[in-house]
Amino acid sequence: MRTVGFIGVGNIGNPMAMCLVKAGIGVIVCDKRRSALQGFEAMEVPTTAKPSGCSGCDIVIVMVADDGQVEEVLLGADGLLNSVDPEHPPLLAIMSTVMPDTIKNLSSPCEQKNVRLIDAPVSGGPIVAAEGKLAIMVGGEEQDLNEMRPVLEVMGATIYHAGPLGNGTITKLVNNILGISAFFVASEAFDLARQLGMDPHALCAIFENSTARNFLTRDWESGRKIFASFSENLDACKVAVNLSRKDLHHALNLSAKAGIRSTFLENIVQGINHMSYEEINEKWKSLATWDKAV
Repeated sequence: MRTVGFIGVGNIGNPMAMCLVKAGIGVIVCDKRRSALQGFEAMEVPTTAKPSGCSGCDIVIVMVADDGQVEEVLLGADGLLNSVDPEHPPLLAIMSTVMPDTIKNLSSPCEQKNVRLIDAPVSGGPIVAAEGKLAIMVGGEEQDLNEMRPVLEVMGATIYHAGPLGNGTITKLVNNILGISAFFVASEAFDLARQLGMDPHALCAIFENSTARNFLTRDWESGRKIFASFSENLDACKVAVNLSRKDLHHALNLSAKAGIRSTFLENIVQGINHMSYEEINEKWKSLATWDKAV
């Protein structure tokens, strides 16, 4: 059986790794935070605090928060690539949402160790991740995707080959321009409807068959769970907001590098940046408990 090293078990990485464990795949879980590893240790899953501890795996998945963390995981003093045996290299998937340039800049050090690299960011959020139903957008060689596909299929319901290395990340960033913007705008629209005494179930049924249709209107109970997850406490809210801000700033940088002015996106980013965590958390918490007309 092939072994999988899973580096980064945070908000989304944790349920993704759990899907692999529950599927009976041999997993080594890596995270520098002791608290993040405790649930896996309780299940007798091997763990390590250092990425180098995953270097002997057949497949390695990186699911950390940002570009700097990805680079540290691969190139740091205890990084994965420093310990890889070029005679037995792993197939590597960076599933974090980062800049395409970050992926491409890491391809050379990976090649030096004979490590085949794909970028495979995901969409769906923690609840969908726990169900193993993420959408996965892959950039890289098709044969590498096909080799990793059985593992990806445990975590994702839909897997798309977006083209060459870096295209998975481009796809994810463009997706997030729409997805994150829709989420924050929908939060305000739903909160207005809530305060005006509307029924969310009836409202979503109408929206689902009108121009307001989006991923939150398909099933209000699922949408409410998303708001509940993100507003469980202020720390959870901060994680969701910070990742959203990071992804939209990446999208702005991608646009700037292409010489394109994205005026509406600039204003959306400015609006999200100016909202306090407390304000956002309170709005999401109210929507998490909205189940009938007030």
